[in-house]
Amino acid sequence: MPKKLEETAAEAKKTVRTAGRRAKAKVEEGVEMASEAAVASEIETKKTVRAAGRKAKAKVEEGAEKVSDAVAVAQIEVKKAAAKARRAVSESGEKAAAVAEEVKKTGRKARAAKLEIVIQSLMGGAITTEEIAAKVPKNAISAYVKVEENRIYWVNREGETGSVEIWS
Repeated sequence: MPKKLEETAAEAKKTVRTAGRRAKAKVEEGVEMASEAAVASEIETKKTVRAAGRKAKAKVEEGAEKVSDAVAVAQIEVKKAAAKARRAVSESGEKAAAVAEEVKKTGRKARAAKLEIVIQSLMGGAITTEEIAAKVPKNAISAYVKVEENRIYWVNREGETGSVEIWS
């Protein structure tokens, strides 16, 4: 091979090697930049996910707090309604309302509620449960009929007792 051709081949080889080194350096630099960008992107992704998690947790806690408040309000409303119903029953003084409430509790009392009860004395007097309820005070919770004594004994919620005559 002639010398000039060898020199040209050597120069071409050097140029190719230099270009290869530069390309390799550029590729390595690009890989390093891509790696840094991937790490930065991963960090940003983690930050975003954590922030979203914190926001979701806050929303869940806020929702749970609202539900808890709503439950508390509902419980208060139920208690108010129950108290109002108890007051209405006690203020009405109608024994039938008390019997109706008891009827709901047991089947045995339901059968008794359908039964018309008439209490008779040996002397021929008769009185119904409705008439007994009308004779005792409105706040009475128990009534005891003693026909032989001609008396109805009663007890109210405060524990006070008293009696009234059945037939005058």
